[in-house]
Amino acid sequence: MRVRLLAAAGGGLLFTFLLPGCGLAFGHEDVEVPNGAPGTEGARDDVVIPDHNVSDDDTLIIVDDGAEINEDCGGREVVVTADDAVVILHGGCGLVRATGRGSTVDVGSADKIVLIGVDNTVSFASGDPEVVNHGRNTTVTEGGVAGK
Repeated sequence: MRVRLLAAAGGGLLFTFLLPGCGLAFGHEDVEVPNGAPGTEGARDDVVIPDHNVSDDDTLIIVDDGAEINEDCGGREVVVTADDAVVILHGGCGLVRATGRGSTVDVGSADKIVLIGVDNTVSFASGDPEVVNHGRNTTVTEGGVAGK
């Protein structure tokens, strides 16, 4: 941090602190933007967010705020964009992504867990998933209530 001393009228002194590149984002200078996020090279323009939860053989997308889901994961990719959801997925999942706010996600196991949202908790019962945590006040822990 550099400090510049400026003289002011009346003999008082003003100090200005110059923090290069920080602007008003104190404490977030080293946060890496996830690949594929809007405005990045991997961003897709054709992504459509559904109006309600979607469940098929390959994907489970949870968008309904306050949703309570308790089912078998079946190796699917899981995306939780809902706020305040409680999601329990037994068995193995592929990618698990939590981008909403205040949700709890328990999985039996996962290949990869990505947190981008705020105040989310993801637990896994077994395995050693790759974890990418770009969220704020988010945690990934071993345990939870989902069956292996």
